[in-house]
Amino acid sequence: MKIAFLIRSLALAHGVERTLADKVNALSEMGHEVTLITYEQGTHPLVFPLRQGVRHVDLDCCYFHLYRKSLLRRLIEGVFMRRRFQRRLSAAVSQLQLDVLVTTIYSDEFARATMSLHRKVRIVVESHTAYSIEMEHVSAVQRWRSRHALHAYRHCHLFIALTRGDAEFWKKHAARVTVVPNPLPFYCEDISLAHRKPGRILCVGSFQSQKRHDRLVDAFSLIADKYKNWYVDIIGDGVLKDTLQQRIDRLGLTGRVTLLPPTADVRAEYLSCEFLVQCSDYEGFGLVLVEAMACGVPVVSTACPYGPAEIIDDGITGLLTKLDVADLSAKMEWMILHDAERREMGIKAHKAVLRYRKQQIMREWAAAYASVM
Repeated sequence: MKIAFLIRSLALAHGVERTLADKVNALSEMGHEVTLITYEQGTHPLVFPLRQGVRHVDLDCCYFHLYRKSLLRRLIEGVFMRRRFQRRLSAAVSQLQLDVLVTTIYSDEFARATMSLHRKVRIVVESHTAYSIEMEHVSAVQRWRSRHALHAYRHCHLFIALTRGDAEFWKKHAARVTVVPNPLPFYCEDISLAHRKPGRILCVGSFQSQKRHDRLVDAFSLIADKYKNWYVDIIGDGVLKDTLQQRIDRLGLTGRVTLLPPTADVRAEYLSCEFLVQCSDYEGFGLVLVEAMACGVPVVSTACPYGPAEIIDDGITGLLTKLDVADLSAKMEWMILHDAERREMGIKAHKAVLRYRKQQIMREWAAAYASVM
């Protein structure tokens, strides 16, 4: 199967990009002819390595340059940019003689241009976010643009959602919808307690409004004085980093809550914590939860749309909380106080995520792609 994946760029070390790189490499290992097509990569290096044999093509349509210009110039040049994108993507599809083109709703601004090729190549669209929820957190202009994108997605040959909840939304906008979760990038056989740093609570995620790290900081502030030996490390980057640090300082948690940069060895970070907290308003899937559980780490997560409730068996492999500070704080305190139960929960979590192992999930993804041919 000749298959290409279209994404804005592979320049940021975020969850969608990491998952895509893993998927591209896995399909190549399975014997498929795989191409990664970006359109805003420019001179930035690929943040995740691609397997030898995976081709990379950049269309050089740097849409983000338009935001530096006036509104009128942006509108005018945006029309030409979309035409250039469509022309270059169409040429790439022809040159590569593709069977399947996979794109994500991450590339909203070019949805109509991409879907216009539906008679030329089989198109599969993937959702990596809780799109129906995300539409509530954007401006009226962005919602208007999103509705046009929703109409365009009717032309895709298959729509793949990561969760059942997200799939229900997409069944209103696409003719054929299926659910395939993200694969685990790793599974730790050794989850011995020797790796753990006593009292370490971990959170992993980019510093953006959706992730609600402020909720975690506020929740920990309610119990920090009671448990002096416990502390929180938050790994990530993003525009809200300075704002979050100011909140930490204002609550007197400097030294107890620490912001750490992204790491290439996130597995070691999971293995060294007592439990993980995810405090988002919404998630596309919740890969961080699955990764932590694969390292034998119990998790505390908000029961947000859509992934956590499908991943965590509440009270067995982790704890689900309401979208409020008090409940999150109470569940974190439970984890701190119940040492034996917490460790047993981690063991059960480790077994529960076997269903997400890469070998199994990648067969499901490959079968989904092949089903449109």
